[in-house]
Amino acid sequence: MMGMHILNTDRLGLRGLLESDAPQILALRSNAEVNKHLDRAANTTVDEALSFIKKIEAIVGNNEGFYWAITLKDQDDLIGTICYWNLNAANKSAEIGYELHPDYQGQGFMQEAISAVLAFGFNDQHFELITACPKQGNESSVKLLKKTGFSLTGDFTDTETGSTYLDFRMNKADYLKGLS
Repeated sequence: MMGMHILNTDRLGLRGLLESDAPQILALRSNAEVNKHLDRAANTTVDEALSFIKKIEAIVGNNEGFYWAITLKDQDDLIGTICYWNLNAANKSAEIGYELHPDYQGQGFMQEAISAVLAFGFNDQHFELITACPKQGNESSVKLLKKTGFSLTGDFTDTETGSTYLDFRMNKADYLKGLS
């Protein structure tokens, strides 16, 4: 079912992570603006970024998720990432996650990437439901999810961190309606 799938849009390339992405992964995962909406410790070294890349390679290799590096078309440098995780074969569902370096935010890149990844999820992987759970207060992500057709269904509190997350969902029928 899994493996690395290269996706392309008008302005972007979505490909697997490479060890050579470590400097850009470090720049992304150490960025205070990106991390303020995520409950994770910032990466501080290239070795931490390489460890993260190896962790993602294992997840993808074990068919536990999909993970793409987002690049500008015909360029190699990673500007963000997008993934499917929390895959549930029984429910044919997955959770989408994403991050984009602030230098590239506000230009429609993530909307373009999400559209490609939604098409892959619903059409190629036959997901019936895709969820997204941005941290409460992440207004840019909320706006993006609403614009791409997700519906807010509620919220929940993470018992480990105490953070509140919003529960956005899109089912296949609503995705297909949005295409017509």
